Amino acid sequence: MRQSHSLVLAALLFPAVAGADLLGVTVGANYWKYDIGGTARYQTRDSANDIDVNSDLGYNDGNLGYYYIALEHPIPFLPNVRISKTNINEDANGTLSKTVVYGGTTFLVNEQLSSKVELDQTDITLYYSPLDTIVNIDVGLNAKYIDSKARITGALSGTQNANVSGWVPMVYAGVGIDLPLTGLSVSAKGSYIKYQSSSFYDYTLSVTYTSPWYVGADVGYRKIKLDLDDFDNSFANVEFDGPYAGLYLHF
Repeated sequence: MRQSHSLVLAALLFPAVAGADLLGVTVGANYWKYDIGGTARYQTRDSANDIDVNSDLGYNDGNLGYYYIALEHPIPFLPNVRISKTNINEDANGTLSKTVVYGGTTFLVNEQLSSKVELDQTDITLYYSPLDTIVNIDVGLNAKYIDSKARITGALSGTQNANVSGWVPMVYAGVGIDLPLTGLSVSAKGSYIKYQSSSFYDYTLSVTYTSPWYVGADVGYRKIKLDLDDFDNSFANVEFDGPYAGLYLHF
């Protein structure tokens, strides 16, 4: 009878223990301070219409908060999942250095411009961890959804809007090294794709500290580059890069 009671108790406790061991959840937020650079044009293949985002539009740097959640488990054949959201929202004023055609509007040399750009990115990453010891390796696929809205208004020429959106499938990889007995680790991870003449990449280099109380801190460097060649009628070569810092909870 005592043995039967022990078996019943073990059966009742096993799902809770297994559930705790099977699923690890990380929720985090980072503050990113970045520089902006590159060129953009819309609905024209003529590179003479490139607009410099710094000297023509007046962009320089920016900052934002971005967020993520990751779910990891040891179940074979099922990938781990990481979802992150990065929303870039900037506006600036500048003076055009040459006459250009942007969309259906011709903007004139020396014209005063005001502009606004929103670049919303959602990343859904499915990955496996073939090595998870002191050295950690992740490999998988990242589906990045880009939703970009840009508006340029000239003092003389009026306003032109440009909307670009679409899914971008990317290869994902990461490598990290834990420093035993310190709670510290260093890592590099990122996503990349090249398709015809367009390419995209998004990577981070980081140093992470995980405390014994489920709280961690993360500092590092992030860079996003979009090299677009007729991606939803957009032609651009823009990048955002700079340091970031953040906190996360790990259960």
